[in-house]
Amino acid sequence: MGAWIFVQTLRLLARGEPVLPAEIARAAGVAPQRAEESLRSWPLVFWDDQDCIIGFWGLAIRPLKPTHSMELDGRTVYGWCAWDTLFIPEILNTEIHVESTDPQNGEKVQLTVTPDEVKEVHPRETMVSFLLPVGPVGADVVQSFCHFVHFFSSPESGQQWIADHPGTFLLTVEEGFELGRRTNQLRMMPMSSNRPGRR
Repeated sequence: MGAWIFVQTLRLLARGEPVLPAEIARAAGVAPQRAEESLRSWPLVFWDDQDCIIGFWGLAIRPLKPTHSMELDGRTVYGWCAWDTLFIPEILNTEIHVESTDPQNGEKVQLTVTPDEVKEVHPRETMVSFLLPVGPVGADVVQSFCHFVHFFSSPESGQQWIADHPGTFLLTVEEGFELGRRTNQLRMMPMSSNRPGRR
């Protein structure tokens, strides 16, 4: 059940509006109390004053700094870091146009990411920085992880940046996408056996 709640939360939040737990429960086919308890117990869930979710596991309805915008179906939502824009399209099952900025030289980076591949990358040599998280994922993930994961318009720009940020390293965009795909498989694996209504 947890995997269904996870997926439906991201899909509803991608509409670009705050989401109530009751909406997520209906979409996931679970009891409202079950959805509420799960969402309240998980890290990386951000709420507004109306008890609606406004940020969840890499997706936000409001821009963060640095900004990694994701345009889909005429709407714009935002990734917490560059990597989020590479794994979220598969979960949403839709094509996403991504815009970001190289923090080293200020150049714009644009990508088109589908559930199956990175279809377009401008500039073509774009790289993504990464940081292996240490310890359990917590509410400080934006500061402790996301602020180290960016797109770079060239390997040279990325190398200059990681030289000043110990513990970081570079991946190609395709490598980042593949890492996201494998992470999604682990997150959504329970869906095959815990489908709502299945015994």
